[in-house]
Amino acid sequence: MVKDIYESICRGEDVRANLICLKQLIADKKEKSAFAYMLAGDFRKLAALLKDKDAKIRKNAALILGELESEDVLPWLYEAYEKEKQLFVRESYLKAMEKLNFSQMLPKLKKRQKTLQEELLYAADEGKKHLQKEAAVLSRMILKYEKPKHHTFCGGKTEDVILLCNRNNRQITARQIQTGEVSMLAGGVRIQGADLQEIAKIRTWQELLFPLHGKGEREYTAEAAAQTVWNTEVMELLQSLHEEKGAFLFRIEYKGSLDERKKSEFVKKTASLLEEKSERMLINSISDYEIEIRIVESKKGGYLPFLRLYTMEDERFAYRKESIAASIAPVNAALIMQIAGDHLKENAQVLDPFCGVGTMLIERKYFRSADPLYGVDIYAEGIQKARDNTAVTKMPIHYIARDFFTFEHDYLFDELITDMPASADEAFYRTFFKKAETLLKRGAVLVLYNRQGTLLEEMCRRQNNLTILKTAVLNERQNSKVVVAKLQEA
Repeated sequence: MVKDIYESICRGEDVRANLICLKQLIADKKEKSAFAYMLAGDFRKLAALLKDKDAKIRKNAALILGELESEDVLPWLYEAYEKEKQLFVRESYLKAMEKLNFSQMLPKLKKRQKTLQEELLYAADEGKKHLQKEAAVLSRMILKYEKPKHHTFCGGKTEDVILLCNRNNRQITARQIQTGEVSMLAGGVRIQGADLQEIAKIRTWQELLFPLHGKGEREYTAEAAAQTVWNTEVMELLQSLHEEKGAFLFRIEYKGSLDERKKSEFVKKTASLLEEKSERMLINSISDYEIEIRIVESKKGGYLPFLRLYTMEDERFAYRKESIAASIAPVNAALIMQIAGDHLKENAQVLDPFCGVGTMLIERKYFRSADPLYGVDIYAEGIQKARDNTAVTKMPIHYIARDFFTFEHDYLFDELITDMPASADEAFYRTFFKKAETLLKRGAVLVLYNRQGTLLEEMCRRQNNLTILKTAVLNERQNSKVVVAKLQEA
């Protein structure tokens, strides 16, 4: 079929439609391979179409040549790109060259980029969007070979920081903050005059964002989003928090009501406009980015902009090299220790009967001194991952690959802390509590977490020898809950 279509193109029959059909066909690797084999390195017919009077024929011929991934076509593509007058076609030549080794063209591409920035300043609205698309591809191509130097975060105090954290337990994060003025938000806490070194030691926040202040635009458009960001102190803030000057690689993260297709278009256009406004001091990059500019739809109209820094290393959970599907998030494990904190004692002997990759025990040790700590799990691969994670911390935690219900120990434990199996039902809980009692001291504390929180709490209340000290919801939608209970003294 590829052969018939190509021969029709060579005969000049319905060339535009046949090029589109050919382009769609060679999207399949086998068809592309067959087409390349058939051409045997003779690209002259396709290259000749780059001079056709029909702009769409030129565009599709260029894209097909790019798909063939032969360096031989590069001079033809670049020559056509330089001569192209139709703005909507230029991007296609660049996309074709992008698939090739175009390093020899870098000086020319960089010169074109500089010229393009000037054209964008004076371009009419109808042509501006095509120039922006061309500029976006050019940026991507140049970044492939010449990336700006990465920046080093230098930190210090900052005027305004938001910590996103568990919305049901925001006060736990708030009470750990000693520096600055703290206010509560729906999904976290805000700190005026925050000490970033202090914040780096708090284990219960999920994300750190810098709010960007300025005059917001009221419309819901990419132009309004880009202008809203540019109206803020974004560049001043970036430069004050980093040692080096120079351009920053960024990505856009959008939070709002747009569907996936419109969201993708919005993000691309906003990023392109920001590059233009910043004169490429902000460079959009789909990988290896240093910062994220988060744009959130405001209920009052327009957007709220935030900055997330990937240059600011978060070492709090660096130990978590290994995980499994059921592993609890380290930040949730740290939060659970804070919830249970008043009932966890110094130098306790701690057991986790379903330890997985060791996260709960590691966070227990970070929260308060404990020794010894034992982790048991029937899943041998999980135990090995727990050992690997714990090796990073250099904590003396002992792991045993065994079924908890057959586990025995020479002495009894002060605490049992665990993320209960998701499949736990009433029969499982009855067996669990019976076994746990044989391994715990009188008055021992149990810290139990489960994503079926209603059943967990109900089964704890049914135990005559347990007193519930505290319960806390982590996520209402998932029904996840923590229960802190105490085994009766006698």
